[in-house]
Amino acid sequence: MTRLARMRARLLRVWDSLRPTLRRENVARLVIAFALAFALWAWVEATNDPETQRTISNIPVVPQGLSNDFVVTSDLPTVTVRIQGAQSRVQALESGSIQATVDLSDVREPGIYTRRVRVQLPGRLQLRQVIPPEVTLQVDRLAERSDVPVEVVVTNELPPNLELLSTSANPPTVTIRGPEQRVNLVARVSAPIQITGQTETVRESVTLVPVDQNGITVQGVTVEPSTASVTAQLRIRGQVRRVIPTIVGADRLAPGYELAGPPTVFPSDEVVVEGPESALAAIPYLTTTPIDVSGWSESRILWDVPIDTSRLPAGVRVEPATVNVSVQVRRAEETRTLQGIPIAPMNVRPGTTVDLSPSSVDVEFSGPSDVLDRIQPGDVLAFVDLENADVGIYQLPVRVTVPPNVRFERVTPEIVQVTVRAATPPAPSPTP
Repeated sequence: MTRLARMRARLLRVWDSLRPTLRRENVARLVIAFALAFALWAWVEATNDPETQRTISNIPVVPQGLSNDFVVTSDLPTVTVRIQGAQSRVQALESGSIQATVDLSDVREPGIYTRRVRVQLPGRLQLRQVIPPEVTLQVDRLAERSDVPVEVVVTNELPPNLELLSTSANPPTVTIRGPEQRVNLVARVSAPIQITGQTETVRESVTLVPVDQNGITVQGVTVEPSTASVTAQLRIRGQVRRVIPTIVGADRLAPGYELAGPPTVFPSDEVVVEGPESALAAIPYLTTTPIDVSGWSESRILWDVPIDTSRLPAGVRVEPATVNVSVQVRRAEETRTLQGIPIAPMNVRPGTTVDLSPSSVDVEFSGPSDVLDRIQPGDVLAFVDLENADVGIYQLPVRVTVPPNVRFERVTPEIVQVTVRAATPPAPSPTP
């Protein structure tokens, strides 16, 4: 107590010594001096580091306060913010230091909620605007389902003589978790596997995919465990042979029509033949029973055309016994040539004349016979484009236009010499 008393006495003596100098005028001068100093500092700061504004886009909005029993299922929105502050601070600001949030602490049921966006900025920066000021989010309850079956799916087409005997997955069932609406869409979990090069047993670890009844992937759902061990048992049977369609009557199609190409078997032109090795070695390929195209004027698809087995050795079996055949028919085309088509100069510069060497070309074109029969020389245009060329000699390509439904093939010659001359002024008329 004695020490505190002595300190208090000293402070009182110091105050008594300063009191005479702290008159009202002096206090006023002191306050004014401080105000002027602050104003000067503010002016210097404003001059060297002026206020400015900046707009920053694509700021992600983060939901806060949502119960662990719920999850946001809609895409998280973004906002644009407009800020203001000292130029040095505004320019140095990174978008990652801006926090945009919405409060979902009051959510108790699944649904669609609209909330005002709250933005937090670093110190000494001001928020001027948030665009949009509110965002809408969809919230769903988290759900879980166990014992969802795993289905092995072979994603590639097997060779015709490779038979898939069985498939299995370990584990056979899994647990899925996610938003309730999406979990309810899951019908099964797919275990996709590709079989290439193997002929007996395939064992592979694959990633599991939740799918709906139509086999479409359901997004936003997790699978536990996420992988499964898949086993596929295979067997090779017989040998593979090509099937070549047999066409008759191709020379008796409707007048003016022809086959566009060889008939094709689809979706695959291969079938499996089984039997004694010696018999199979004597079969290079198979054919269909004859397909009569007499009188056809359009393309057709023939379903389930039988394979011709009449000449196969005894004991040979074919699977499948029928194939699908596509026969493409088009209008018969011919090639014609018109000779001596005059060349027309285009875009001739005023005050000039043009000489062409040669002045005509031969044009070859193709198309349906009945269309070509109606074409006259005047229906074909051959020209060179001078593009307002100056006086001189040019080597220019010949361009050709032909009527509709006709295909241009070639022009002979392709390049001609074009001489552009200044027009000769008319001779003056004699004076009387």
